[in-house]
Amino acid sequence: MSGANPRAVPVPKPPRASLWVWAIEGVLWRLARRGLKLYPYIAVQEGVQPVTLPAVAATMRAGWATESDLDALTALWSARDGNARERLAKRFRAGKRCFALCEGQNVLAATWCDVESISHEPERRSLAEHEVYLFDAFVDPAARGRNLAPHVRYACYEACRALGRTTMLSYTDYFNESSHRFKAKLGSRWLRVCLQVTLFRRWSHTFTLRRYRYGA
Repeated sequence: MSGANPRAVPVPKPPRASLWVWAIEGVLWRLARRGLKLYPYIAVQEGVQPVTLPAVAATMRAGWATESDLDALTALWSARDGNARERLAKRFRAGKRCFALCEGQNVLAATWCDVESISHEPERRSLAEHEVYLFDAFVDPAARGRNLAPHVRYACYEACRALGRTTMLSYTDYFNESSHRFKAKLGSRWLRVCLQVTLFRRWSHTFTLRRYRYGA
């Protein structure tokens, strides 16, 4: 059903941060050290439901970044990754797209997308012509609290739709409550709850634990 945005429904509530969540993550870490890696995650469709976001400063502009913006993007991502320039340049060379929110010459927030394939390890595949894979949104730590992350992501939705990419897909760690809140704020919905099982890095299989079905 290319290009169709099905009716939005409430996103299931993610597990809240608590002692039991931390305990489970501790168990998963110990199992991974012994060769058994269990990775629970959520497949998400973003931008299903229109939302209203608080306004940002009129001095900000949003649009596609290019490799000529690498210095500004490196300055943004260097707060998290000391090898950011090389990693970001590699993404551009691979044909991935970056959408940025800027103020003056500074990039304050950005998000990445791929119109060719999904690189999320458990679900690597080529994308259909109406699909886009969204990943790695980041905000300048100095600009946190200005509601920029949802704005750059939501503006990216509109830019992707202009390219004919109307089905926007992403993935979230099952226990990442902040990411679930972020995507719920943007009118997203869960598609599947999955579990990737990897044994001694030699065998791996992904199980679908639950599939969500929605009305037209």
